[in-house]
Amino acid sequence: MASRLTSLLRSRRGRGDDTFTLPVTMGDGDGDGDEKRSIKLGRCRKPSSSSLVKYILGVGGAALMIFHHGKNKGIIPPPPRLRAMTRTYLRHQDQDWHKWSRHDFRAQFQCSHHLSAGTKSVPTLEYWQTLRDVYNSEVDSSVRFDDPVPPTQGYTLNENGAPPYYAKLSPGKGRGLFASRNIQEGELVDGIEGGTKSYMIFATIDAMRRYLMALPEPMACDVLEWTYTQKIVKGGPPVLVVVSDISSLMNAAWDDDADPNVMPKDKTSSMLLYATRDIKKDEEILMSYGVFPGSIW
Repeated sequence: MASRLTSLLRSRRGRGDDTFTLPVTMGDGDGDGDEKRSIKLGRCRKPSSSSLVKYILGVGGAALMIFHHGKNKGIIPPPPRLRAMTRTYLRHQDQDWHKWSRHDFRAQFQCSHHLSAGTKSVPTLEYWQTLRDVYNSEVDSSVRFDDPVPPTQGYTLNENGAPPYYAKLSPGKGRGLFASRNIQEGELVDGIEGGTKSYMIFATIDAMRRYLMALPEPMACDVLEWTYTQKIVKGGPPVLVVVSDISSLMNAAWDDDADPNVMPKDKTSSMLLYATRDIKKDEEILMSYGVFPGSIW
């Protein structure tokens, strides 16, 4: 519909028409029983650049309302190219997203329709930077992501630099982390007391909802997958955390033949993960998600 609307606008420019009619079909798109309607749009004679922008935005808003209404009534699904615009419309016009659960966000963003776990690519530097920029604009502008280690390598773990792992696709698990060198039993592999400079902390669920609404769908779906509950301070309240670097890609040991090879030393300090045995170079690093507190969302 967007391309059709564009062609209509172009064809009418310069012809001196005062008004024209935009045809709209309400139905499932197969032609059977579809209801023909029309929207009469305003003057098109020699528009100025500023008035043309306002004009197109007004038409776009009308189209979005039609698609949103049709979706809610089960009439028509919104085309993928309009979903991001529809989310912007929802954010400003529909307050229901303030009550959405994780499941609601997954359904609204159609996360199951995105690339499967086995074909997702490892996030790029630009990808991680976008997550951080949106966090600064929507949640907390005071946070500085100034770690000298790029998020594609992790973060500064100690005086030796980045953690001893790298990211790549894991057979049967999707994206994962693998040892960049031999790791000795008892060695700290991941985590800093109090959190790393890659931490994005959400003190309220509504802050997380605002953040998700500002992200492109694939990124929002990744964030939903990576979000976990953490007590940043011992004895403090649990908060939602997303880590904006490759440490978010660490998989859990789900199979019976694969035990976690990194774990916290005690249940109250799940931020620090130590090697439970010697880990060979290029072996996948696996943990247990059970060490984290129960989700608050």
